[in-house]
Amino acid sequence: MHQSRNRRKPSSDDDSNMSAPRKKRARRDQDSETLCDEPSTSQHLSTTSQRNASSFLHEPTLPSGGFDRCGKVISMRLTNFMCHSNFFLSFGPNINFLVGSNGSGKSAVITALALGLTSNARATNRASTIQKLIRNGETSASIEITLSNIGSCRFKPDIYGPHITVVRHIRQSSSTYDMKDAHGKSVSKKLDEIRRMLLRFGIYAENPIFLLNQDAAREFLKTLEPSSNYKLVMKATQLDNCALSLAECHKQRCTFNKELENEELKRNHLKAQLEVEEDKLTALQNKENFKIKLTEAKAKLAWKSVTRFQEELAKFEKSLSLIQAKKAALEKNTSNKESTQTAFSQQLSEFEATKRRIMEAYKAQEAKVRASKLIVEEKALEAMRLKDQIKNSERRIKEEEHSLEACKKYVENYHADYTKVNQLKEDHANTLAILKTEMAKNEELLTKVRDEQLQMKEQIAALKEHTEELRNEHNKLQGNKQNFQLEIKSLTRNQANKLSVYGEQAMHVVNKLRVQYTGSNKFYMPRGPVGQYITVPNPKYRELVENELRSCLNGYIVNSDKDLQSLRVLLHQIYPGGNIPPIYKTPFGDRAYNISKHKVRTTTPNTTVLIDEICCEDPVVMNYLIDMFRIETVLVTESKEIAEFLTSESENVPPNLSRVVVPNLGLEYTPSPNYGVYSKRSRPARYIQVDVHERITQLQNELYSLQEREGPLEFNFGQARQRLESAISEIQTKKSIIERYYKENEKAMQKIIAIENYEYQELPEYDRLKTSLADSTEKIKSVQKEREELEKKLLEVQKKITIAGTSQSDEAKLLTQITNQVNAVEEESSNLESKIRSIDLHYEENTRNLKKTLELEREFISKKKAMESDLAKAREEAEKLGDFVSTNQTEEQIRDQIGSYKSKIKQLEKSTYSIDQVEHDVAELRTKLNIQEKEFRIIESVVKKLRMAYHERAQLFQKSRHHYFTMVQFQFEVALGLRNFRVSFNSNYREKIWEINVYPPSGNETSNTRSLSGGERSFTTVSLLKGLWSTSEHPFYFLDEYDVFTDEVNRKFITQILINEGMDHKRRQYCFLTPQDTEVEASNFIKVHKLEPPER
Repeated sequence: MHQSRNRRKPSSDDDSNMSAPRKKRARRDQDSETLCDEPSTSQHLSTTSQRNASSFLHEPTLPSGGFDRCGKVISMRLTNFMCHSNFFLSFGPNINFLVGSNGSGKSAVITALALGLTSNARATNRASTIQKLIRNGETSASIEITLSNIGSCRFKPDIYGPHITVVRHIRQSSSTYDMKDAHGKSVSKKLDEIRRMLLRFGIYAENPIFLLNQDAAREFLKTLEPSSNYKLVMKATQLDNCALSLAECHKQRCTFNKELENEELKRNHLKAQLEVEEDKLTALQNKENFKIKLTEAKAKLAWKSVTRFQEELAKFEKSLSLIQAKKAALEKNTSNKESTQTAFSQQLSEFEATKRRIMEAYKAQEAKVRASKLIVEEKALEAMRLKDQIKNSERRIKEEEHSLEACKKYVENYHADYTKVNQLKEDHANTLAILKTEMAKNEELLTKVRDEQLQMKEQIAALKEHTEELRNEHNKLQGNKQNFQLEIKSLTRNQANKLSVYGEQAMHVVNKLRVQYTGSNKFYMPRGPVGQYITVPNPKYRELVENELRSCLNGYIVNSDKDLQSLRVLLHQIYPGGNIPPIYKTPFGDRAYNISKHKVRTTTPNTTVLIDEICCEDPVVMNYLIDMFRIETVLVTESKEIAEFLTSESENVPPNLSRVVVPNLGLEYTPSPNYGVYSKRSRPARYIQVDVHERITQLQNELYSLQEREGPLEFNFGQARQRLESAISEIQTKKSIIERYYKENEKAMQKIIAIENYEYQELPEYDRLKTSLADSTEKIKSVQKEREELEKKLLEVQKKITIAGTSQSDEAKLLTQITNQVNAVEEESSNLESKIRSIDLHYEENTRNLKKTLELEREFISKKKAMESDLAKAREEAEKLGDFVSTNQTEEQIRDQIGSYKSKIKQLEKSTYSIDQVEHDVAELRTKLNIQEKEFRIIESVVKKLRMAYHERAQLFQKSRHHYFTMVQFQFEVALGLRNFRVSFNSNYREKIWEINVYPPSGNETSNTRSLSGGERSFTTVSLLKGLWSTSEHPFYFLDEYDVFTDEVNRKFITQILINEGMDHKRRQYCFLTPQDTEVEASNFIKVHKLEPPER
């Protein structure tokens, strides 16, 4: 264990070899760089055209041709930046491929290019501050970028020459810039000068489509979110800057509108002051007029009072006339009571006498109506009896005619029926023979189909088992997907806690154990999850160690049975469903085992012991690993030959060796005499030194893998289910065939039984038929004669019914007339009786109302006299003030006017204002108001022009946005068409989204780019970048890890697309970074740079 800890420390020899030259460079340049995330040494670069390492130690001469456009990157030098100690790269003017494995420093090139061209560290996604990008162990760094200054947009060519070098010096406390000319002479150290140059060259280092770094490329390839797509297009086309400028213009326009409103308020205030002063001047000039107007207002008020009294008197007189009319009506009703009652009683007696006479006539007429009705009913009953007899006769005639026809038919067909019966018997005999033959044939077919059905039932059992296996596998895959999604959510919620990779339950368990075991008992706290105590200094052995120790990494180690029981109870409480991590019991010790005697020794190069690659500070966990896994006896090597050498022959087997592992090949060797070779499945690291973000990425990749497996699995499951359904359907078909044969046999048997039980027609004797024929004829004649007599009687009865019905109708009409007369007399009698009762009931009420009306009349007459007196007094006072003056004003308005006049007269009598002073103030206010009016009109005109300009630019912005989006969509669609991909778009400028739906040619249509395969997603991304590049012109385009998710076929296709893009636009410079080796050949337009792994 101590050896493993020592191995992680750099040796003194390495420090002495590397520290001296670094210190010399630091003293010479005073511009070195700070620590990056990965310690690294200088890196060597080789190109297909030149691989001499000395080319990186001396500045090369600039290329003579190809750099014919301002802003192209000619070269780059990095000193102590990230993983590079002294790195130089010379770019080609057209297409560049930068190839290197992970960790070789490719991404540092894009990061340095962005930082060297004034970008900040956060924009690169590599560090929060630029000082963190200084190489480990150094105090400063520098970035030198040489740009072409040849072309149509040169920047101060007489000062800088054909190329410009931008240098950024990075120190622990600050960073500075330096611009040099073509001879290396410093010209300017101002940041504004660099920005003017970049603006002149049209370089935008923070635009992601010009410099797409590793993190942005990976995120871009993972998902194409609608909101991110919209922001990307806006950023790529510089429309986001236009939108910001437009928003700033809108803000300024609102400010100007506010100022215009303030100016308008000032103008209105001056107008109000001027009106007050003008009123004051008018009042001084018209003092006597106010007194005259006051007198006129008083006269108006007096005559207004007279008019009001007149209107009130007219209303009062109208009410008095209504009271007098009511009094007259009441007097009339009370005085005529006795005479009215006598007249009504006499009329009532006359109505009673008339009613008695009419009732006597009514009774006589009612007797006549009843007699007529009785005669009609008797004749109707007689007619019904005759009709029934006629129907009975007709029925008997039909029966006899039917018998007659049957006899005639029997006579005519006697011989034909005899022949027919004999023929029918022969036919039945033939049919029986055919039916019995068909039944025998059906029985044979039935036996054959039943045997086939039994065979197919046996096959269905196997098909059901296979289908069930596929269903279970599909359900398991769905469960794994759900578990991955839940684990991703859990990790996202607990990113700050390293234990979150073991699950939220493990975090709760550890917290409760820390609370339970405190003080002196802390040492005996269960160790777990075990994986958190283990680290692997060498990253390349991390997966090996995890695969070797996988069974215990999420488990817990306890000291005693008591601790084991306590921990098991705690785990059952926290882990639902009883699926708890494993628990191991081992005695706790404060020191690790001394395994020097039992440890295997390495005797071959490139070989290490597994325990040396494991670092564990906790002796309890280390002792458990030694006891459980015997890690001190396991050798690890990268060579298959070494593993075979150490295990195949007994004399070559080192002491204490239990097995040899070859992790890169997935092999495990058991030493002789039990020599054997086994393949081992290696899984990605999940627990040991796994960062939460790394685990989330790992889970997302596994989720993508499950999604890719889900399609074929669903297809196989569908095929199996279809075969099963087809077999079941075929069994059903066989069953229906069997049932059909059964039914056919049943029908045949029924026909046989019917034929055997058939009753043949019996033929009567010929003489008996002739006798029956004569008897039927005589009976028909007799019944017809009887029917004719009944019909004659029926006609006579119907005539009598008609005569009796006419008489009944006439008598009923007379009875109705008499009834109407009785009702009219009764109604008139009822009305007279109600009138007599009404006179008695309302007499007292009318008397009371008459008294009240007389009192009210006397009261109104006295009030009328008083009102006439008041009217005379008001008219007299009004005549004293003046003649009648007509006005529409109310009395309240006239009083307010009088008060106003009195107030003004009083103020004028007290005031000390002179007319000259007031006239001077009025003239001064008018002058100020004119000036304010001119300023207001000028500002209003400017604001109006600004408003029009804003609307014009807003419309131009919307048109430009639509144009750029249309252009990107067209170029994107053309690029996807190279592989028969289809695409649809959904743009919503208001919501700021641009949704992309890609349909690959495989037929698996989807609107979610997450469901695309890695190759399809990479091809879609490159096609989108081509569309974006078509809308924006830039001197250079750098793209990192464009093929990170692709297979070999897709990578070649995408690489060829990028090469064609560079060949089509030779004035642009392209640089594509890839971690995978490429088969692209160098040419006049293509330059391939290969980075070797750095020394660390």
